[in-house]
Amino acid sequence: MNENTTVTHDAPLEKNPYVQELFSILSDNGRDTSGLSALLGHVSDMENFVKRAENKIADMKSQLDTMKELQDHPFKAKLQNAIKALETKVTEMKERIGELKAAIIDGCKNAVTAFKENGIKALNNIMSFFKIKPALESIKKQNEAAIRVDVKAIEGIEAFSVQYHTAGRALKNMARMAVGKQPIDAKKEAGKLAKAISAPYRAEKSILIKINGALKDAIARLEQLDHGAKKRQPERDATKTKKPSMLKKLDENKERVRQAKLEFPTPERAQVKGVAEV
Repeated sequence: MNENTTVTHDAPLEKNPYVQELFSILSDNGRDTSGLSALLGHVSDMENFVKRAENKIADMKSQLDTMKELQDHPFKAKLQNAIKALETKVTEMKERIGELKAAIIDGCKNAVTAFKENGIKALNNIMSFFKIKPALESIKKQNEAAIRVDVKAIEGIEAFSVQYHTAGRALKNMARMAVGKQPIDAKKEAGKLAKAISAPYRAEKSILIKINGALKDAIARLEQLDHGAKKRQPERDATKTKKPSMLKKLDENKERVRQAKLEFPTPERAQVKGVAEV
């Protein structure tokens, strides 16, 4: 491979030249590639979840502009800030995933270099080339903390919304009853508004839970990556120990020939046999 090859971290991992070369090396030498494939798949899942979050943010912004209930509502600014905070979180997650991809590419590059210098035995401990487990665990831990914050925010918004609209409905109904009108039930409005305000937190919670699932699987795959790379080698070694050597084969053939000669009725053996029969 040309060492001047440009590595584009924004491109899919499976398209990276170092990743492709490592796959070829493992396949050509009878090594299992399922662990590496699964690891790349989990990273791809994380990227897809982030893209969905970006689409969700765009939808929320559009709904915010069209919801009449929020145009002059004091919660509009709070909702705008929440959406902005979600955008910041998504941007940070994209950066972390980009760093993770870069680390995987470096691991593949180092593994390829080790193979070229020392042969396939250098890949017996292939996991050692991927220094990503601490990063995966760190992202997962930070996400778990953020999920707890989102849950608390959602619960607070829902509780406050009920209290706010209960008080607001009471004042409106007092005014309506004063002019002889029937009281109204604002429960539907309260639920709709609470849902809009909590939407950014719900979106963040959903995306972080999904990403953490992919992170958990990726961490598990790191172990499989190492064991999988060694999977077929012991089988080959076992075959080699069972397979008889050429010298042993020759000795066995000589023994069979000798036994056949002993069984063949030569004149000397015929005479001995005749004497024995008399």
